Amino acid sequence: MAVKIAKPDTHKRSYSFLELDNGLKAVVGSDPECDTAGAALCVNVGMCHEKKDLPGLAHFLEHMLFTGTKKFPKEGEYHEFIQQNGGMANAYTTCYFTNYMFEVKPDMLEQAVDRFSRFFSEPLLTRDCTDREINAVDSEFQAGLTSPWWRYVGIMNMSANPDHPFHVACGNNKVLKDEPKERGVDLYDEMKALYDATYSANGMTLCIVGKEDTPTLEAMVRQAFSGVPNKDITMPIGDCVSDKPPFLPKDWNRLLLQNPVKDVKELSFCWVIPYQAPNWKTKPSQYISHLLGYEGTGSVISVLKQKGLISGCTSGDGAWLEGAFSLMNVNFDLTDKGLSNLTEIGTHLFTFIGLLQKLPVEKWIAEEIM
Repeated sequence: MAVKIAKPDTHKRSYSFLELDNGLKAVVGSDPECDTAGAALCVNVGMCHEKKDLPGLAHFLEHMLFTGTKKFPKEGEYHEFIQQNGGMANAYTTCYFTNYMFEVKPDMLEQAVDRFSRFFSEPLLTRDCTDREINAVDSEFQAGLTSPWWRYVGIMNMSANPDHPFHVACGNNKVLKDEPKERGVDLYDEMKALYDATYSANGMTLCIVGKEDTPTLEAMVRQAFSGVPNKDITMPIGDCVSDKPPFLPKDWNRLLLQNPVKDVKELSFCWVIPYQAPNWKTKPSQYISHLLGYEGTGSVISVLKQKGLISGCTSGDGAWLEGAFSLMNVNFDLTDKGLSNLTEIGTHLFTFIGLLQKLPVEKWIAEEIM
């Protein structure tokens, strides 16, 4: 069945969708005037698919994937090629997926795609790179120690139900090198096993943008990615992840105080809600977030600002933490007065939520945020 990709009338790029025989799905975008081409591939494997006693294994796998391929075995050749041709390459691991991407001069797209695709069909996963890549993972961990976001993520991790797969782990030397060694665990073998057991073409989605027309880009995708093996693996998502709740009331329904290491004064309210990705057409959580974050006359934010309790407010979802569930967050930037009146802020917020619950969904608001 042909898939038509909707786009604004003012959007000049042309797109097409294709699914390869191995199950890999791709969208290609043609922009004859682009000054940068690129690609991104998402695989539906993340932190929550690793063993809990090897936290950070999925992130370590992300690093190891770049250590060479059969056709291009030289370590670092991929990054050298990308940098020499005016581009960049990166990757990141989330709870339920891992994303790999690059950008490069348009004339070098096909050669870059040839190199990029082989990480998913014939990676070397060079054992000799193990210690170096563990150290690279540890460096990222150390860099996040003073980040308010990562400290919040740490609280989420500690509050999770131990009987649910959800956990967040960047990894560091202690949990990826020292502790496995003490237990007689070969981390390289565990990483290789995770790759073999989970990385499958039918769990991958790809996007490529270049100056070529869409038929040429489609041919490029078929040539480069048809060799990615389809292991016919279905990774659970949403309610299928576990029959256990991700958080227990005793660990979630409470006030947590965080001692910041930076000059931060924030008050955050967070609700666990059903996984929202299947509702991408109607976007109910976005509707709610829009109303909670509204700053016009009569809004809870305007009232709290008038009282001198907050200086700002944001609302949103759980970003890359989501997969088994979704989150609804309301974050207030507090004034000194607000820091001493948290209950008053909460009372205003929940009164406003109670008012919204009594009102019908307004079609014009839903259409406005689409």
